[in-house]
Amino acid sequence: ALVGCTNRKTFLLKAVVVSELIKKKVKGQYVGIMLPALQSTTLLIIASYMAGKIPVMLNWTVGKKVLEHCIDTAGISVILSASNFISKIEDQLPESIKTRLLLLEKEIPQISTTTKIKGLIVSKFPKLFLKYKQVNETAVILFTSGSEAMPKAVPLTHRNITSDLYGTFDMLKIENNTIFLGFLPPFHSFGFTALAVLPLISGVKVAYTPNPTDAREVIKILKHTKSNMLIGTPGFLKMMMAAGSAYYFKSVRYVISGAEAMTQAVKDFFDSLTTDALLLEGYGITECAPILTANPKEKQKMNSVGKFIPGVENMIIDLNTGEPVKTGQPGMIYVRGNNVFHGYLGEDTMNPFEEINGKTYYKTGDLGYLDEEGYLFITGRLKRFIKIAGEMISLPFIEKILLEQYGDQELQVLAVEGSDKTTPPQIVLFAALPVNLDEINNYLLTHGVAPIAKIRRIVEMETIPVLGTGKIDYKVLRKMIEE
Repeated sequence: ALVGCTNRKTFLLKAVVVSELIKKKVKGQYVGIMLPALQSTTLLIIASYMAGKIPVMLNWTVGKKVLEHCIDTAGISVILSASNFISKIEDQLPESIKTRLLLLEKEIPQISTTTKIKGLIVSKFPKLFLKYKQVNETAVILFTSGSEAMPKAVPLTHRNITSDLYGTFDMLKIENNTIFLGFLPPFHSFGFTALAVLPLISGVKVAYTPNPTDAREVIKILKHTKSNMLIGTPGFLKMMMAAGSAYYFKSVRYVISGAEAMTQAVKDFFDSLTTDALLLEGYGITECAPILTANPKEKQKMNSVGKFIPGVENMIIDLNTGEPVKTGQPGMIYVRGNNVFHGYLGEDTMNPFEEINGKTYYKTGDLGYLDEEGYLFITGRLKRFIKIAGEMISLPFIEKILLEQYGDQELQVLAVEGSDKTTPPQIVLFAALPVNLDEINNYLLTHGVAPIAKIRRIVEMETIPVLGTGKIDYKVLRKMIEE
């Protein structure tokens, strides 16, 4: 639901009071936050900083085993949340999470009058009482999506996040009167950076609504608040457009889309519902705070994730030779800049950085190429390649071709996953619609897919499993193949 409006003075007063509660209840360095996109979630982030703590944003949609892995990795003893929210997701939570919960509506009424008066004084004279130099260098712990393996804990600094925002909006130059619609959850790096931090440091307004899968509620809030900017995945955007007509999208000026490829069908649907609105596809990674590229307002290219934002250096390296590739040739994407994190939490043996020409670059794991104008095209993810008869087969490439023919504007109806750990290696189509194996393989053959990369079997499902971020949960699909 739409949360009531809050000005900065009221926000600061509440944050100061809640920070005293956090100081009292949280002994360790980290404090978990498990809430959807809400005004109160952003307030808790600021209150954590005031209390000298580092917020750890937890994704309740990933399953009990993964949740336990996340709280163990960060060593979390207290998780801030709210009873009315927890009651809706209780079945998804292990006991180890429930015993750590600090439910705010039960705790805040017990805060003493003295603490409230202190909070009022501090909020009136913040420069006298709030010691900003004592704020931890780390701004947040986020977790990678876990679509391919167990999530990794990513510490991002205040400099990482602000540098990323500076580069992004130096390129896009969004108007100051823009109203953002905040439905992406704050455990999503895009949701945290663009929808929690950006409004606090820029003055743009944000309207929050907590459930991105409730498309009818989201578009109702969109219409009520006259929001101009949507940030989300093509999957979320598709659900919103299916739930409403052009009447609901009148105020929209921009959509920034990422996390998965934009299909022509979704683009055409968007254009049919809007007039002057721009759909700007981009590319980001949690470890990079997260935005790396975006399509400029002046010129967008279909199937491209745009140009690298100012402040991000990049190299495309050939997988075989280790040398930079020529324009138009694909390779591994490497990046460096003030937005790039410094290493995983609790992952002593994992080093995602490499030295190239005397500089340290982050290895993204993604493959792509730059065209002659500097626009980046993603060709796949290294982990989503499998080797068949010595050839590297791109699963996203096959999936994209099938989506163009069989994709649905409203639903996620298919996914392609494979494994070369099975004998023989196999590529499997998971489908939530009736399809014929011979027809599928004939279509792939006529659209540039090598015979060696044919689909071996089809698994029919009621729904394709997705994560809370909107990404397909390929980890689940691969496990089904290998078992």
